[in-house]
This record gives sequence, C-alpha cells and structure tokens, in this order.
Amino acid sequence: MSGLYSPDLARIHAEGYNDTFDEAHDWLAAQILHGPANAHLFDIGCGDGTWLSVAEDRGVMGEGVDLSPAFVEIAQARGLLVKQGNAADIRIPKGTTAITCLGEVLSYIDATTKRDTLLPVARAAFDALPSGGLLFADLIGPRCLPKAPRNTGIDWQMRIEVTVERDLLTRRIETQVGDRFDTVIHQQSRRHPASTKQALEAIGWRCEILDSYGPAGLLRGRFAIKLTKP
Repeated sequence: MSGLYSPDLARIHAEGYNDTFDEAHDWLAAQILHGPANAHLFDIGCGDGTWLSVAEDRGVMGEGVDLSPAFVEIAQARGLLVKQGNAADIRIPKGTTAITCLGEVLSYIDATTKRDTLLPVARAAFDALPSGGLLFADLIGPRCLPKAPRNTGIDWQMRIEVTVERDLLTRRIETQVGDRFDTVIHQQSRRHPASTKQALEAIGWRCEILDSYGPAGLLRGRFAIKLTKP
C-alpha cells in the first residue's frame, strides 16, 4: 500500500474528489455527538483532512492517520493533528469515542498481509472504544463493476481502468500533471454485506448495514457499516 497516493495523485484527489462526502458530514457529526460523552474522532485514511476539519467546525475534535506522506503533508499544513500510519497495524488513540473510515479505506489490500484491513481495524477498535463507541466505514460490495472514468483539472488529467476477478477489484490509475506522467495500481476486496455483518458481530459489535450515510447516498456498488460497541 506504500504507493497508493503519490504527491500528484494526492493533489488531484484533494482538488477533484474531496467533496465526495459533503452531504454526509452533518449526519456523521450528529451521530458522533450523540455517542459517548467527550466525543473524540479518529479518522483512518483521512486523506487531505477535509472531513476532520469539518468535524471540528461541528464540535467534534479529532485526529487522523493516512498511509500517504503526501496526504499527511497537506492535512498538517491545514493545522490538523494527522500522522502517517498503516490501517493494517493501527493504534487507536486513547480517548477515542468514534472512528470513521471514509472512501473504501478498509477495502484496500495491504501489501504485507495480502488482505483488506477491515477485520484488523474492527478488532483494534472494539478493544479501544468505550461502550457506545462507534465505527463507520464504507466498503466495496459484490456488485461493484468495472468502469473507466476520466477527470480533468486546470493542469491535470486522470484516467482509471477497473478490472474485477472474483472478490478482487483492481484499479489502474494514470495521471498527468503538466509534463509528468504516473501510474498507480490500487487493489481492493469486494465484500458481501451479510458475511461482513456476521464476521463483525462475531467480534462483539452491533452491526448495521447501510446504503447511505444519512442523506448521502453511496457510490454504486458500495455499502456502509455502522458498528456500535455494546
């Protein structure tokens, strides 16, 4: 996973995609504030820190972690408490009451384990969170099918090719920024909601399968989970 987001791809994501969950922010903040007292958010895969910044504006203080040094640099430049780290061996900060993993973060295949990071994160979070603690994540479902979207900005363009082989989804992402060209490969797992719910409840969570974050619908072929610690 070390090469998931180069500086160019991180910049493109920040400029072209950081509004993906805008409609979910108020709902997520309200969910967290209605959870355990002294709400403190830990955002895994925080990217450029957009959601962390919005959460703070809504009274939810927090911190984040991202694998990409480029994303961490952007988030820290915004004055956010963000560090570099891998979801596969995550450490939940003391005092955390809610965890968010937005943008299919826990679907990514870890380079070391060759598996996605959903269950390792869920186990660590269950051990760390207080009663009533929450975890939200959106995941790639079995109906996520190949497509090849393009996007452009002032001085950049990006093309994505997607292939599917059983429960493995592979994205080949080609970027051009000025005269620089780059290619990055992302691999993610496709999970089935029913078996995912069963695996998470076996850890001890109460698990709800969602098709939206409140008013914010998910991208086609995705589903979300809301985990509550009893």
